[in-house]
Amino acid sequence: MLDRSVEDALRRLPGLVDRLMADPEAQFRVDDAEEMVELIATVRDCLAQFPEGSAEGAAAAATILEDAGVHSALLRLVAAVVRWPLLAPISDIASGSDGGSGGSGSSGGGGGSRSGGSGTEGSGRGTGGAGTGCRRGGSTGELRICEGTQAHASVAWKTCGVVDMLLQLLFAQLHVSLAAVGFIQKLLRMDTLQCLARWFAAGADSIRAPTAQQAGFAECLFCMLNSLLLPFQYNAPTEEEALHASMWRELTAALRDSCVLEQAARLLLQLMLQGAPTGAALPMRYPTPVMIRTFLVIYQNIGGEVLETAALREVLSGRCAWHMVLIHGVAALCMADGGPAYGLPENVQQAVSTRLAEAFPPGPQEVYHLEESIPLGLLAALAYVGPSPPVGARAIVMLLLRLARLAVTSGDVWAAHAQQQRAGLPAHAGGTQFVMVRDHLFHVAQSSLEAAWRLLRERLTAHPPAWVEEAGVECWRLVAATLCRNMLCWAYQDELRWVGTQLLHRWVPLRPAGEPLPPAPPPGLAAVLAGGLLPCLERLLRRACEEPDGPESAVMGALLSEGHTWRLWAHLLEYGEPRQAAALVATLGKLLRRANLAEASFGDGRLVSRLCAAVLGPCASPSELIEAEGRQRGRLLMYAVCSWLPALSGLVLQVMADQPASDTADSKDLWGLLRPLMGWLPLLARRCANGSTAGAAAGCSAAAAADAACSPAADDAGGWRLLLLEEVRVVPLLGAALRLAAFKLPRGGLFLLARAALARNCCAVAAAFPDEVLRAASSSAWPPGLLRALLPDLQEQGRGVLVDRTEALAAWLEGASVAGNGSSSGGGRGGFGGSGGDMDPREHFLAVAAVIPGVIAEMAAALVPLAEARALLRTCSYNGCTSLAGDSEADARMRWCRFCNSSCYCCGECQLSHWREGGHKEACPGGAKARPG
Repeated sequence: MLDRSVEDALRRLPGLVDRLMADPEAQFRVDDAEEMVELIATVRDCLAQFPEGSAEGAAAAATILEDAGVHSALLRLVAAVVRWPLLAPISDIASGSDGGSGGSGSSGGGGGSRSGGSGTEGSGRGTGGAGTGCRRGGSTGELRICEGTQAHASVAWKTCGVVDMLLQLLFAQLHVSLAAVGFIQKLLRMDTLQCLARWFAAGADSIRAPTAQQAGFAECLFCMLNSLLLPFQYNAPTEEEALHASMWRELTAALRDSCVLEQAARLLLQLMLQGAPTGAALPMRYPTPVMIRTFLVIYQNIGGEVLETAALREVLSGRCAWHMVLIHGVAALCMADGGPAYGLPENVQQAVSTRLAEAFPPGPQEVYHLEESIPLGLLAALAYVGPSPPVGARAIVMLLLRLARLAVTSGDVWAAHAQQQRAGLPAHAGGTQFVMVRDHLFHVAQSSLEAAWRLLRERLTAHPPAWVEEAGVECWRLVAATLCRNMLCWAYQDELRWVGTQLLHRWVPLRPAGEPLPPAPPPGLAAVLAGGLLPCLERLLRRACEEPDGPESAVMGALLSEGHTWRLWAHLLEYGEPRQAAALVATLGKLLRRANLAEASFGDGRLVSRLCAAVLGPCASPSELIEAEGRQRGRLLMYAVCSWLPALSGLVLQVMADQPASDTADSKDLWGLLRPLMGWLPLLARRCANGSTAGAAAGCSAAAAADAACSPAADDAGGWRLLLLEEVRVVPLLGAALRLAAFKLPRGGLFLLARAALARNCCAVAAAFPDEVLRAASSSAWPPGLLRALLPDLQEQGRGVLVDRTEALAAWLEGASVAGNGSSSGGGRGGFGGSGGDMDPREHFLAVAAVIPGVIAEMAAALVPLAEARALLRTCSYNGCTSLAGDSEADARMRWCRFCNSSCYCCGECQLSHWREGGHKEACPGGAKARPG
């Protein structure tokens, strides 16, 4: 694994460290320092050959640290490096030097750090030209001091670089070795963070601007700080959390107690504002930008774990550290979008912008992209540190929204860039546009909006300030924008699933359960809906159904897997813009019509059908229907009934037709789809019976029946009749449900209630449509024996009235079957058992069925007329339409029938289907002109 030269270097390293550390007060011998640098460079070059995250590299690093001698030698070297004093400026020792010669050992480009933060790779021994720079000082003693100082710097650079690389390789693995954990703990117990804090404090307190050599040494100490904090960058597996718990506790406590991040920020602020170093003895690039980058990476990594402990939040809240991240984030936003600087002094903004341009120069990309540590560091500073003077809640919210807006803009730029590349077009010109890197776009946008909404939601109470209302609406506009394809395509699968679980069930503010909905929406919910939640949901549903493998499918799969209740949807339907809410309901209806439960994808309709069933189920309760009367949700609820019930019925009939008779695997799920139908059918049948001749046959006078037939109620009843018989296909649906109950549903438990609901529905539908039910019974679609099979369960539940009604229905159907015709003649009495005396079985059943609880009549009367409900949104007149073109039903462009101008269609295909199969050819007043002959 390790070649012979590396093994030789590791074997010699402990002895050489012993020799160098024998007298801590003495200066290094230059020859020993050069040998030390060569040994460490050999080890480092070996480790550099392994790619990031490689198991071979981690094994090599573990082998090195498991060697007790090498382990101890590295610890002693680190302890010495972090305790060396602030290096004396070489210009003070050798005044008048011409500054000639050799390399410094700091690459400045950050190549040595795999986290993107340290950058102390070390390019050479760095001692060859030290004498040239100091020789004009005169004395031999001064030359030895100068050479010793450079020797310290070279050893420091190489030591920090190799330790960083060892820990990077080890912590990049899913299972971090105990050698790495033990090494970190020993460094912490040696007060390494405290020593770094003291060094940074001394540098910040220095009056002079640092020399290049001093700044380079500071850079290698920033590298060491980044190495010690690597555990914040990589998360341990759940099963190893206990093993690493002690390291986490020690690291967190040392980070807080040492104030090292605060002192590092102080030093950086001083270096940044002092400008270019003076009196530099070595020709090297000023390393401050690398230290800035390292600091931002450290802050970003700590921010990723800040929710775990209050101690880390305290670390991020340090005034200097927070200020350091904030000014860099604001300056970067100004560079990217040209927006306001929020009072940041112009000289500070210019200094920061200059350092950012140096730290993150444009690469070969056609667009300039901000280093990920800037937006992620700013996000951590804004999201996890509460408002504190002089930066209040309003400023933080504005910055968070601006950060999210930049992420959305960046997503559009990257999407356009990718489209140009696919089309083979020239690269995007105008390289002055700053954008975020693609890997973190979605995370930055969603996390920024979540944090902003958290602050806004607290303030969206009664009579909120105007800025809070405006920011709330803008926040949700940006939420909708982040859920567009240009953003979703850059998100990871776990991010897509996360936002799906949060969107409706965590972020939408609801009234407490049990409280009636007020006439006007609460301010928080008003902001959510004004920001475009409903069109966003509709667009996601349409795209997810059309592209089951697309990112929208992952979002909606997670969203629809959460529990959906009428309480949630009542808020959306009550307060949403009516056309937007109706369009969402219509889209869900189309998804139900496209459903195919035999397929395993989002497009199979299982999740959508469960959503619709869950929403419709509780709505048939007396309190909900009566409370919704006269309210917007009452109209939208009836619109949903018209759209969803036919589709649910068709889905149930399809599944039952495809299932083998002995297959009970999906029976419980199938009954879950039947439940909302069972709740609504008696109410709809009652509305139908109120204006039909069946109601007259049940005891109304002939004159009253005639009046009803000529009234608007009769027209409305015709609409209910068409809905139930032709669209819901209620008669074959209940016949299939009888077979399901007889052969597939388990007995007892909750299914006792299911059988009672089925009996109630059969009686209600038979009372509303006696002729249609009688024809079904004659064709064995409604076998009377299956109705009688429900009686034992009804009797067990003590449902005497329902028992009588069901028995009367079964007797009538049996008698009609014996008579061999569909009339209500005396032949129907033969199977009645005499319980009705001499009354005709049909008349007896209708009389018994006419006696219904008053609450049922009240609930039926509360239903919005069909014409009023359907007028909420004009959609395609073809009931079988499943087109999902466009983002919303509300935006669909309709074409009208040229013969009647009363039917409209979304496309020519639907128009032709409605003409040929949907009955419009016969119903159209001008259709005769188009018929041949």
